[in-house]
Amino acid sequence: MADTGPLHHPEAELLLDYAAGKASQAASVLVATHLALCPECRQRVREYEAIGGALMESTPPVALSGDALSSVMARLDQTWEEEAPKPAPVVDEETLRLVPEPLRSYLSAGIEALPWKTRGLGVREAVLDLGDPSVRTSLIRIAPGRKILSHTHGEVERTMVLKGAYNDSTGRYARGDVAVGTPELDHTPVAEMGGECLCLTVVEGGLQFTGRFSRLLNPLMPR
Repeated sequence: MADTGPLHHPEAELLLDYAAGKASQAASVLVATHLALCPECRQRVREYEAIGGALMESTPPVALSGDALSSVMARLDQTWEEEAPKPAPVVDEETLRLVPEPLRSYLSAGIEALPWKTRGLGVREAVLDLGDPSVRTSLIRIAPGRKILSHTHGEVERTMVLKGAYNDSTGRYARGDVAVGTPELDHTPVAEMGGECLCLTVVEGGLQFTGRFSRLLNPLMPR
């Protein structure tokens, strides 16, 4: 049977925002990484972009001020001076195979060389810097059969699987799938026994552990 791509996708609203250039940087990186593995969403985004282009063509032109060009050029010069190019991360064959662009460009090193921190029995996290401290963007590694503690969400948590698969109360998520966690969802992701599960997570509003004992960790959680 031919591979049809991921079964779970980002919300239509997020794809629209991405096509219009209105999504946050962290959400945009997650969507673009998903698009690298999902023909269905690539087609949807192309359609949204075509609709947006048609709307722009039908919008009457607006007169610009006399100094508009010089003002724009000055801002471009300022941006060029402030943003030094990032050195490309040193990646290995596994990283090249598992991590599509543009996410790969935001890694400081290959997967194994990232600064992993233990977040529970069989769970490790490497926080990524995407320029917005209000959004926690991480790579999460879950050992086979291990779980992330039961939790809910302050706003929204988006998780994209890069390797392996996990299950929770909403279904099964494998490579390329995107899960969306809202404040109403209380879940316990469990990695399948077949191998390690590697995920990209983008968390807005933080997490709240809901287990009987894990609730004690909530005051220690970053906001």
